[in-house]
Amino acid sequence: MVVKPIFKFYNYTCCILLVVFFQTNSNSQSLLNQDYLSNDIEKLINSNPEQALKIAQHLLSKTNITNDEKAKVNFLISKAYKYKGDYSSALNFLYEEKNYEEFLSEKEKIIIEIEKISLLRELSLYEQSKKILIKLQNSIKLITDEELRDFLVIKIAIEKAYFLLKEDQIDNGLNLLLGNKVLLSKIQKSNQEVLLYYNLCLGQLYLDNKNLIKSKIVFKSLINNLNKQNSPDLYLKAEAQLALANICFFNKDYSNVIFLLNDALSNSQKLANVYLQDKIMRQQNVNYLALNDTESYKLSNANFIKIHVQKDGLDQEAINTAFNLISEEFNSKYAEKKNYYLSITYYVLGLFFIIFLVMGSYLLVIIQRKNNLNEIINYIKITRSNLVSNFLEKKPESKKNIILKETEENILNKLKKFENSKRFINKDISLAVLAGQLDSNTKYLSEIINSHYHVNFNTYINKLRINYIIDKLKNDPNFINYKISYLAENCGFASHSSFATVFKSITGISPVKFIELLNDEKESTLLK
Repeated sequence: MVVKPIFKFYNYTCCILLVVFFQTNSNSQSLLNQDYLSNDIEKLINSNPEQALKIAQHLLSKTNITNDEKAKVNFLISKAYKYKGDYSSALNFLYEEKNYEEFLSEKEKIIIEIEKISLLRELSLYEQSKKILIKLQNSIKLITDEELRDFLVIKIAIEKAYFLLKEDQIDNGLNLLLGNKVLLSKIQKSNQEVLLYYNLCLGQLYLDNKNLIKSKIVFKSLINNLNKQNSPDLYLKAEAQLALANICFFNKDYSNVIFLLNDALSNSQKLANVYLQDKIMRQQNVNYLALNDTESYKLSNANFIKIHVQKDGLDQEAINTAFNLISEEFNSKYAEKKNYYLSITYYVLGLFFIIFLVMGSYLLVIIQRKNNLNEIINYIKITRSNLVSNFLEKKPESKKNIILKETEENILNKLKKFENSKRFINKDISLAVLAGQLDSNTKYLSEIINSHYHVNFNTYINKLRINYIIDKLKNDPNFINYKISYLAENCGFASHSSFATVFKSITGISPVKFIELLNDEKESTLLK
């Protein structure tokens, strides 16, 4: 009878496992599809950028695409727009990569900056592109990856060579590229694209230097290498064909010029690149004029004018986009720096405020201690005189006083001698003992102490003892280092606690605090 529940449980478990399997398989398939689509985009960019863009947009529309995948797709879209000659869109997607900066590798960040340089240079924004180039050049020494560093050195050399070409420093450009040939051979196995762009720049330098033989060799070699590819880079091929057509034109090989330019124009039209078409048609016009082919010239020129107007419009739009993006980036970085410096300022101000509070508190403590010290110093100065004056202070004679004046004066004189002696530190001193020593009786002695000192006998003795020990502490440096118990015993007290209690009741502070203030007074005196 237990078989049915077990069978049901088994079926239920199998269903769950199947769902999990299909879900996992579906997710894996989705990820694989995305990888395949990304590879398709890269293959199509050079030959069919329009199709590459459609695939890329499809990838971006997926909900399960990650941020690092978005960063990769955005870069590929930017590259596709560049091949199409839509520099405005290419720049927009390229500058958008800053939103995914945390997901980019160091090499990807460098490639993005190089693409910015290339696009800005194409738009003749040399000053803006040079700033990025200098920034990259300064970062070379910070790169620890040797392969990445070599890659960056070559890419910077190529871009600098283009700037030197623009500034008619062709020999310097050639020396720069040829000086990095060994480094190029080191990295070309892992990055064939670098070699192709290197040769395009080198061939252009030779051509502008009127070295037609070397230029022709480089461009022919470039076209042969491109033809060997499964999906040749039509942009590079059109550029190389245009350069070869120029060489043929200089050699007056006009028929070959027509063939090369037609092929180059066909490749540029496949890319829908207006910039390339503009350059190729311009050369076609020159060639038809050299051949005195008026009809072909008129037809070619009509097409050229349409393309040129379109190119100027795209050019202006791209330049405006570039300035807007550069301004936004500058403002963003300025805001970041401003916030950074503001936070530093607030931190410093906060630190100064804390220091001010600490110093203020410390000064208050010092002032308080100084006040306490002054009070105790003043007390030390006047204690003895106060005690003596209090002892000598006479209470108005009581009408009921039955002590003879002569007897009273005699006892007071003997008390003065007693005060100047050290007999009061004797632990056995008492009213009866003192009365016997003064040849008096306890009644007379107690009454005289009460009437003249306004205290009882015990307080009288305690004040003498405390005054004695204060005098010792102040004048004998050894006493300051003695224990409280020794001080108590030295001035006649039976215990540490009774001494401390009496000391505080008379001076207002404990013996320990009193000694501490005396030490502070000595230190301040030494500092002065």
